[in-house]
Amino acid sequence: MKVITVSNIKGGSAKSTTAIHLAEALSRRGKTLVIDMDMQADLTDFFLPNESLDQLEIHNIMTLLLGRSKIEEVIIRKTPIDIIPATLSLSKLVRITQDPLFLSESLKRGLDSVKNQYAYVVIDTPGSAKFELTSALYSANLVLIPVTPSKWAIRAVNLLLDEITETETLFTARKQTSFLPCLFGASKKHREILEKLKAIEEIPTLNEIPKSESIKTKTEKNEFLKKGTNTWHAFDQLADEVIRLVDPENRFPFL
Repeated sequence: MKVITVSNIKGGSAKSTTAIHLAEALSRRGKTLVIDMDMQADLTDFFLPNESLDQLEIHNIMTLLLGRSKIEEVIIRKTPIDIIPATLSLSKLVRITQDPLFLSESLKRGLDSVKNQYAYVVIDTPGSAKFELTSALYSANLVLIPVTPSKWAIRAVNLLLDEITETETLFTARKQTSFLPCLFGASKKHREILEKLKAIEEIPTLNEIPKSESIKTKTEKNEFLKKGTNTWHAFDQLADEVIRLVDPENRFPFL
């Protein structure tokens, strides 16, 4: 089982969109679990649009992190992708505990207990440096960093890399990272930002996810991308790239 944590501490960087459509592409290659660790719950809303709020408040990622639920109790089994939902109550997490190690170990133990059930786990993270992010980074085999063409892009990336370094120091565990350019156009400004990203040589930059209104439209409608379209192929290619990074010697083990 390989864990891909999708993260960028800048809002609007296509984290949830990337997590959704990457998970769908990976699910064609092996059983996939998605985990929503963002109190905004965009991933939860996409995969569980009809789930009642009362039900989501009983068992969710927060109750797992705090040790109040077992992982089997918080997984909602769906076709083709299982999900562990988020809740707005995550906003209270920092007031309940100040122990990121406890939270991170809770998530890691839970994932270890279901490692034979899944080929891939995709984790969506909050757009800020919170304990949820630390936990998601701790369990990751790969930290996938979506980057959009904003003037804050490189600064936000550097802040996240600092957070990854702190997590590595805390847990003495090196993390593999890669950049994913999203929504870049052909303008000079966009190309300049992309070149600055590629100049960070120690971190590979993957192929771009194209700028496309269909991605936004489909995601807002809780729909996966249409098979055979350019955007579908972009995420299909991303799934192959991710697998080559996290599991280069054993592609598609669950097929």
